[in-house]
Amino acid sequence: MLTVHDLVSIELLQLQIAAGAGGSRRVIHWAHTVDLPDPWRWVSPGDLVMTTGVGLPGEDDAQVAWLQQLVQSNASALVIAPRPDAPAPSQAMLDAADRLLFPIVRASFELEFVKLSHHVIESVLQAQRERFNASERLFQTYAQALRQAPDLSGRLLILANSLQMDLALEDAVSGALIVGTAGASHDLQQQCERIPVAGRARTNLLVSRHTRRSGDDAILVRSLIGLLAVEIERLMINRDQQREEGAALLHTLLDTAELRLALPLLERRGLNGTLVSLAVRTDDQGPWQANELHHAPDFHRACPLMAVEQGLLIMICRDDPQVLDAIARNLGSATVLGISAPIAAATGVRESVRQARMALSQAEELARPHLRYGEAELGLIMAPKSLAEARALVGRYLGPLIDHDRQQGAALLATLMAFLHNDGNWKVTAFDLGIHRQTLVYRLKLVEQLTGIKPTTTHGIARFWIALEAGRNNDLLAQP
Repeated sequence: MLTVHDLVSIELLQLQIAAGAGGSRRVIHWAHTVDLPDPWRWVSPGDLVMTTGVGLPGEDDAQVAWLQQLVQSNASALVIAPRPDAPAPSQAMLDAADRLLFPIVRASFELEFVKLSHHVIESVLQAQRERFNASERLFQTYAQALRQAPDLSGRLLILANSLQMDLALEDAVSGALIVGTAGASHDLQQQCERIPVAGRARTNLLVSRHTRRSGDDAILVRSLIGLLAVEIERLMINRDQQREEGAALLHTLLDTAELRLALPLLERRGLNGTLVSLAVRTDDQGPWQANELHHAPDFHRACPLMAVEQGLLIMICRDDPQVLDAIARNLGSATVLGISAPIAAATGVRESVRQARMALSQAEELARPHLRYGEAELGLIMAPKSLAEARALVGRYLGPLIDHDRQQGAALLATLMAFLHNDGNWKVTAFDLGIHRQTLVYRLKLVEQLTGIKPTTTHGIARFWIALEAGRNNDLLAQP
């Protein structure tokens, strides 16, 4: 790119800087000849203004004011090739040019401005050709990267090697490094140039150059930012689609108990191992809102299933403390999580979501940021002291049985009540219910699977009996 210093260095033009040499590194974008008394009305930022001086006022103060207005137009410099009858630049005007770092260049009146313009325009056009060629090479490199690298990290590495830079993408909210090349590190984050990527990505491009900055750097980086903005938006669209598909899968799991059939789909989404359901009350004060949580860097590799149900964010995720902490951290410090017991094939997702909702309700009552199902067991030592405690107790121990009986037309709750009423006597209970002893064994085994509590142990009998009494006393049982 042509600067004022470069122009003055062309011996053929025989130019001299009369004042404002401190601004000689200003870049010239075009050349414009004007002899009017108000040239600032006719020039554009970066223009080299050429005049014979006939438009200059004669008084010192007026010349200073004239120069100040020209400087405000962001012209690059003023070339004066004075006509014999034109006012000469005053010392006051030259001193003002020094203060404003605005170059005033003297030229011979015999110099034809068309020759000067030719040098400027040719230089500008050459710079444009070079920028175009550099951008074209960048796009060709990017096209090659698309063919050779399957992911953004690999493509960024190819671009970095081509541009002789270290490149990385950083989450603008948390400062977490999302994607980086081999040289990207904590030091790069501290020392690099940080450039926001346009769009909804909330991402910064980190740039560290291996060589000195060149004139084409700004153009190349702008072109690179444009390419990455498209790339990142494409990834965000993919994550939006994955969230929608995850919400549809979650609703399907809520409608069916066939968790086994969905396990391959969950594993492909990175949801393997022990899974739990979450009921989340968000505070909307965190770095990410509930409807955009899937874009948080913590969930780029494996994102929980998410759906909004009755004002709550319902999720299925791995039972991993780091995942649970990431959810709370990204949604805000006042977020409350209810965590179910591990999801089992026998109980299904619907029951685990019910557990998560109950755990959330108890967490809010106890002012806890998160609570696991069964962690705060109310009323086990003594009778519940309030209706809320009674509801929590019945829901915790009898809710799965009530839901199962309602959906399947079964009688698990009545079976459990008869078994406890008969002090655990198998023969008498089977006779009272009019069923075979093996049928009674099957039903009580199903009670254990649904609740996680064995009704034939002292631990189980105590909890079920207190829950039944709380239900009877508060009219909370679905059947007698």
